Amino acid sequence: MTTVNVIDAPCGYGKTSWAIQYMNSVPLEEYRFIYVTPFLNEVTRVKELVTTRTFYAPHDKGGDTKLDDLHRLLGEGKDICTTHNLFMRADEQTRELLVSNKYILILDEVLNVIKQVELKKNDLELLEKAGAISYDKRENGIEYIQWHEQINHDSRFNDIKRMALSNSLLHYQKSALIWSFPVEIFSLFQEVYILTYLFKGQLQRYYFDLYQLQYKYLSVVFSSGVYELVPYENRTKLNKTLLADNIEIYEGNLNDIGDKNSALSYSWFGNAKNKKDCDRLRNNAYNYLTNKKKANNDNALWTTYKGGGKEKIKKLVAPKSYADSYISVTSRATNKHIEKYNLAYLANRYMRPIEVGFFNKMGITVDTDAWALSELIQWIWRSRIRENKPISIYIPSSRMRGLLKRYLTSENFEEAPMKAIVNQSPNDWHL
Repeated sequence: MTTVNVIDAPCGYGKTSWAIQYMNSVPLEEYRFIYVTPFLNEVTRVKELVTTRTFYAPHDKGGDTKLDDLHRLLGEGKDICTTHNLFMRADEQTRELLVSNKYILILDEVLNVIKQVELKKNDLELLEKAGAISYDKRENGIEYIQWHEQINHDSRFNDIKRMALSNSLLHYQKSALIWSFPVEIFSLFQEVYILTYLFKGQLQRYYFDLYQLQYKYLSVVFSSGVYELVPYENRTKLNKTLLADNIEIYEGNLNDIGDKNSALSYSWFGNAKNKKDCDRLRNNAYNYLTNKKKANNDNALWTTYKGGGKEKIKKLVAPKSYADSYISVTSRATNKHIEKYNLAYLANRYMRPIEVGFFNKMGITVDTDAWALSELIQWIWRSRIRENKPISIYIPSSRMRGLLKRYLTSENFEEAPMKAIVNQSPNDWHL
């Protein structure tokens, strides 16, 4: 079984720089690489910086999809740089092609490896009665959906069929389906490296625990002009005192709106009773950015939930004249906003209840506060704080503000999970 190497280090410690150095150093005849990143512009950057081998990015052409092109490149044994979205569509053909060549996987940031599949009422019952699906409970207690060929024409169940046939559709609580990235994909690589920070609280950590996939915890250090991986217990700890001095957290009556633990959660925004409070939140954010910080679109950054296809929540609370300063609440792994320093975080993050419930049912205890904190830190680090420059931030949610303060005054969130290997180097002798 492949051991996953989790390189857990704060933004700016050189995780991506190490990966580029590593890919440049491995002889062409030894291994091929698949580098997976959230953004297309990062694909371009990696292709430009890795000079000892040629990376190819899958694209659609001549009626073929990007997945078709990925399979062509895998079949030809090319080095590949692609996005999270495409990699997560890996199927049976992807697996067969990975077996044919020696590939190393480098994941820039974690994947959304578990998510609920939306169903209409009675869909499962309908499919079961039609003989299209059955349930397969396996040794680990996870129940998979099996697809049969009773429905082999195009229908609104095409996505369910595709996920079931790729062994990635799980059954939960009689009426719910959960898509799970096929865990066996990871075992087909010679080595797996995940570049992230605060992995302990992230969904992919619980996914690995669920499937009993072992992972080593590593960090990265820069010494004598070279980036090196070190066992996590030998890491250079982040200077929290210096960091706290560079983050001015707003304290004042503009925070009153977020006093309740559930305030500014996704469901809070969806409650019609809070319409006036949403107006107040919008005014508060404008007041903070314009009056208290004298900010403008060149230096401001704010976020909230989008709120569906028409971005209802975002439009509802967008502070006047700051439309160009919005970035997604899930933003990570981008340097595009590195000049920003006046921030407003108008959200209170909770994992989806069905995902928490699923892990809990399988005996995996989820720390929802650690998850929320990791999401918040990823967002804050889009700003110039990653260059150790001062920022100010308005976080009206008392829960999220409290998590940030705990992070700045303790090491609790950075402690490795109990199951992680923290005292070993990676296996690859090239390192």
